[in-house]
This record gives sequence, structure tokens and C-alpha cells, in this order.
Amino acid sequence: MNRCFVLALGCACHMALLLAAAPSLAAEPAQVLLHHGERFLRIGNLGFAKANYEKLIANYEGSPEAAEAHGDLGVIAARQGNDDLAVAQYEKAIAGGFKLAHFNLGQALLRTFDKGGDQALKDRARAEFLAFKAYLDSGEPRPAILTYSLPEVETELADALGRLQ
Repeated sequence: MNRCFVLALGCACHMALLLAAAPSLAAEPAQVLLHHGERFLRIGNLGFAKANYEKLIANYEGSPEAAEAHGDLGVIAARQGNDDLAVAQYEKAIAGGFKLAHFNLGQALLRTFDKGGDQALKDRARAEFLAFKAYLDSGEPRPAILTYSLPEVETELADALGRLQ
């Protein structure tokens, strides 16, 4: 009888551990969530894109995919006219190692500066664009979206830096 009780208790503890881990085990892989978010973002379904990015971050915060998801949440916020939230998301993306967010952060800061910001915003925007330029010049691997749109991005970067002289 005692042996059965110990066995049952062991099974109950094992089951409790499995149930506690279930939310993270049930999540799709980070790359799948990122791909789905990007697909919805591309077609303009910001709600579904945001849901995928938030699920990715909830389950994989600290991963490169989560950093990229923060960057894409910044894009969503910017499209919705919320540059303060966009800036916060871009900063999280950069902190996570997603260097492409320097460009988007520079753009958000420049928009804020154009609305009547001070010299500090202008200087910060310039610093973000220069950080992005250093990333481009470094030869580090680039996400596909940047590879495909590089000529346009380089033109926008040159224009922004020219405005910030």
C-alpha cells in the first residue's frame, strides 16, 4: 500500500510539472510565429500580426526572434501613429540585437523632431541613423527584407542624414 502511494504521488508530481510547462510546450516555434506575424503585417492585418508577435515574445523573450518581433511591433505602432510606443518597441528590439531597428528608431525620432522636438531628439535620430549605417557597412548578415529593399533604404538613409546635418 505504501509503495502504491509513493508511485501515485510521483505520477501526480510528474503530471503537475508537465502541466506547468504546457503553455510553453504548446506554443509554435518562434520562427513560425515570426513568419506568421510578418505575413499578416505584409497584408495589412495588424491585429493578427500583433497577436503572433505578442505570443512569440511571451514564450521566447530574449531570443533573436523576440527582438525582431519587438521591431515589428514598433512598425505596427508607427503605422497606427503611436511613435512613443514605436520608439519603446524599437529600443527593445535593439537591446535584443536586432540592428535593423536602428533605422526605424531614427525615423520615429525624426518624425517626433519634425513635430516640434528639440535638438536632443535631432541628435538622437542622427545617432540611430549612423548606427544603422555602421551596421550596413559592417557586412553582417541582413534580413531578406533589407536585402530586397536596400537601394530604397540607402536613399532614405542618405536623405535623413542630409536633413540632420
